[in-house]
Amino acid sequence: MVRAAHRASPSASPSAPPGPVPPCAPPALGWRARLFWASLAALAPALALLALTLLPGVAEAKRPRKQKHGRSAIAYALELPAPATRYAHVRARLDEAPGEQTTLAMAAWAPGSYLVRDFGRHVYDFEARSVEGDRPLPVQRTDKQTWVVDNEGAAFTVSYRVFADELSVRTSYVDDRFALLNGTSVFVYEPGATERPATVAVQPPADWSVHTPLDAASAQTQTRYTAVDFDELADSPILLAAPEVAQVARFEVAGSQLEFVFAAPAGSNGELARMAQDAEQVVRAFARTLNGLPFDRYVFLLVADPAGGGGLEHFDSTAMIVRPWIFDSERGYERVQRLIAHEFFHLWNVKRIHDEVLGPFDYSRENYTELLWFHEGFTETMEARAMLRAGLISPRRYLDELGTAWTSYRRKPGRNYTPIAQLSRDAWIKSYKPSANYAETAISYYEKGNLIGVCLDLTLRLRARERGREGSIKGLFRRLWARRDPKTQTVAITVDDIVAAASAEAGEDMRPFFERYVFGTEELPLPALVAEAGFDVTASKLSDAPWTGMSGGSSVRLVAPDSPAAGAGLMLGDEPIAVAGTRVRSVDEANTRLAEAGDDGPVRLSVFRRERLVELELAPVDNPHQRWRFAIPESDADELAPLRRHWLLEHLERGSTRD
Repeated sequence: MVRAAHRASPSASPSAPPGPVPPCAPPALGWRARLFWASLAALAPALALLALTLLPGVAEAKRPRKQKHGRSAIAYALELPAPATRYAHVRARLDEAPGEQTTLAMAAWAPGSYLVRDFGRHVYDFEARSVEGDRPLPVQRTDKQTWVVDNEGAAFTVSYRVFADELSVRTSYVDDRFALLNGTSVFVYEPGATERPATVAVQPPADWSVHTPLDAASAQTQTRYTAVDFDELADSPILLAAPEVAQVARFEVAGSQLEFVFAAPAGSNGELARMAQDAEQVVRAFARTLNGLPFDRYVFLLVADPAGGGGLEHFDSTAMIVRPWIFDSERGYERVQRLIAHEFFHLWNVKRIHDEVLGPFDYSRENYTELLWFHEGFTETMEARAMLRAGLISPRRYLDELGTAWTSYRRKPGRNYTPIAQLSRDAWIKSYKPSANYAETAISYYEKGNLIGVCLDLTLRLRARERGREGSIKGLFRRLWARRDPKTQTVAITVDDIVAAASAEAGEDMRPFFERYVFGTEELPLPALVAEAGFDVTASKLSDAPWTGMSGGSSVRLVAPDSPAAGAGLMLGDEPIAVAGTRVRSVDEANTRLAEAGDDGPVRLSVFRRERLVELELAPVDNPHQRWRFAIPESDADELAPLRRHWLLEHLERGSTRD
């Protein structure tokens, strides 16, 4: 979920301010923030028109086709001649290279994962040869990820090896039974010509199968694939597996074909048939939400490996890695289904509905966006809604999880330190490179973004109800999706567009909501909104155990502000070794001993601070945190009952394709 190279949003309102979205406003809004919101005020007259024009249901071809590039395709060849060595061998032939020199590069990062990974460091034995005469050509490596070939205006071929030893959804991995390859870490590209088409000939080891969302070049050739441009090639993972490793299930929804590939190189008790059946219900739920599916074919790639690893979204596929034993419990299996739902919804939110700066990509450097709270956080919101609609969790379970999420969120000291829009922009240096003080100054845009999404959903429903209409986060996504280009099946958006769609759903100006909770740091009003919707809201003491405010493992990783630990002078990195003269081996053990000994006043805590022994006095206090619970009221017959039922029981509508 990232991009670069700014491009004009086709959805931009005439009244929207020119140029990129301004930087995040701090809690006390400065002049740029005031200008930003003032400019948005001009959108208000258009909201009524938006309500009439942003209607779902646009007829178009499902498979987007970009404008063909004038130059011939780059022909790649991918081979694993000795998979036990962990090397992937790559060749690339450029038949049209008119310049005296041609520049080729490896990507610095993988879209959807906001960290510079410098994939060029895994490239070895980079060579170039002329097509005519097969002569070696001079090659100069000019920086960490770039090579310049002296091809003298003639066609040439480059070859190189990629060392693939990191199994994750954003890197590449090869072993003697299995390989998962991501295009950004395998294929070179021509800077400035990423729109050039490509073909890929895959030569797997004997008897291995190949699984990828790329289109086969022909029905007769299942190991040669085509990509309309480098973006598609880079966005299409390739899984290769020995016969005993991978299983495949196929199903159809709304005329679209879906494949579920389950690879377990080290074995797993995961049941492919059950996973595919439940994934189908998730797909159907989302198809109802957004009135159909925007693809001809979609591929789920799920790998079971002790490394775990989460998921990464792609335009027509997703790659996911889970631990083999996660299927041992129903809760573990539910986490797998949530991952599937999350990654599948990304085919809309961030791949087709995306920040205007997130496509086309600049693969050479960071691509900054302030919308990760929307692209990731709201995807979590919709993931849970889909689980409800698919019947994979009950309304009670949904409310229980929401209460647990709020309880956890309220314990995070950094939740309101930095605006979530700014944390989105800072993902490259914060979320993916957290400092020791991260928990005190930041929070995950997944976690807070999800809760903002739930708050917005309830707000839209409640405000729209006051006007005798319906509104929801589902409607917000429908409005954004209705503005897509029917040819490319994408729409570039800004925060202006999100605010306008939310305002159209609510029937009132929703700018203050975003000003407070996205660009500001006010506490989210979730309990109040849940109560306003007529649910029971209770808060009880989280724990009877006294509280110190420190947490960690063998050393202290968090000292909560204004806590007993902070007052005692405890520092991040301190290693507790004794409480009241008795040895302890971890922060948890120190907390337990302090709680047991702390009734009569301060207790002596001994820590190592680097190589120095430090003695502190710490007095635990009553735990200030609360456990939150949201529930359906026993008497569910008040005037808000229809709103509650519609919010929780949409999954009962799964017999139709539209709401």
